[in-house]
Amino acid sequence: MTPTLVILGGADGATSTFRRARELGYRTICVDRRGDAVARPLADEFVQASIRDPELIAAELDGRTDIAGVLSPASDTGLPAQRWLAQQWRLPDPVAATAVLASQDKSYFRAVCDRLGFPGYGYVAGPADGELVLRAAALRFPVLVKPLDAQSSRGIQVCADVSEVAAAARVAARYASAGEVIVEEQLVGSHYSAEAFVDGGRIAFVGVSARTLTPAPYFVTTAHRVPADLAAAQQHALIGLLDELVAELGYLRGPLTIDLLIDPAGRLHLIEMGARVGGNGLGELVRHAYGVDTVAASIAAATGGAADVVPTRSRAAVSEVLYTDEAGVVADVVGADAAATVPELVELILFARQGQAVLPYHNAANKLGHFVVVADSPDGAAAAAATVRAMLRFELSGAA
Repeated sequence: MTPTLVILGGADGATSTFRRARELGYRTICVDRRGDAVARPLADEFVQASIRDPELIAAELDGRTDIAGVLSPASDTGLPAQRWLAQQWRLPDPVAATAVLASQDKSYFRAVCDRLGFPGYGYVAGPADGELVLRAAALRFPVLVKPLDAQSSRGIQVCADVSEVAAAARVAARYASAGEVIVEEQLVGSHYSAEAFVDGGRIAFVGVSARTLTPAPYFVTTAHRVPADLAAAQQHALIGLLDELVAELGYLRGPLTIDLLIDPAGRLHLIEMGARVGGNGLGELVRHAYGVDTVAASIAAATGGAADVVPTRSRAAVSEVLYTDEAGVVADVVGADAAATVPELVELILFARQGQAVLPYHNAANKLGHFVVVADSPDGAAAAAATVRAMLRFELSGAA
């Protein structure tokens, strides 16, 4: 009997997991409430259900004896169901409840970092009401107002003073599952992402990429670059922070994605975490830059298999998001065949198709695709990325 992986969520961030699972000899079941989920065509089976409803998912798959693992690679939202189903089906190494909570609740993650004495910043969290505004007045402005448990940069706004917080909180609350928001002091510095793998309760591997964001007010990721410009001491310090973090959370084994910032004084600030692999082609970026397959390692963690996360190379790589600044309907996607001839291109994934309505890139859910290039030098990778970017064009017609 071919072992089967249940993959919670069919968004673009899950596509690499579906493809890698097939290469490793697994069948896959895509679970998503949307019938048109991007990753659905890559799956062997489809269950139309919310990834917030593990009991329904279990009922839909009742009696199956082929399920070897369950993952939520594209969404922190699916992590509670991943844990519940792993326990229900008696699968290996369910994600620790505290790691799930830290992935979903930004205020809980901040509290954990504060408890550990990590460099931090002021914040308040709660319902979008007058009391929240009063507490926010004590913060150092400007501040970021975010949904407490949403991802993909949805609902984020910058407030220059306290008079703007109430309206921003009401907007952010619409994206939060329970209507709660967090108001954080805005940090200034350089942005990074860390893709790590935890084994035996310790960081077994971490790869850091420099992250490029859109300007305020949205702050959505547009690119990742390896190697990042971290000094050796900062890399060592980051591993120390992550070791402390996973020990505090009781997270024993599995993938970890972290957003972080280094301020002008050189201090490392952990911003958010997810007990899963990162999106935007980060799995391919890490695999080609370091020779470490974090996607395969996440599958190994879910199934109780061995994971090899020892780096075997060191190359430069760039992952870029494809997007539009305008709303409209895709009339044509130009340049994909030409881009495929660029020797440094190792992955090109297009989510948008002809006739599809698209929106401006105000949150990560509106991306149109991504690509990854790899080269022997940072300049070579940057040049290849610029070449691919120039070749690709989404022609829009009409209004979405």
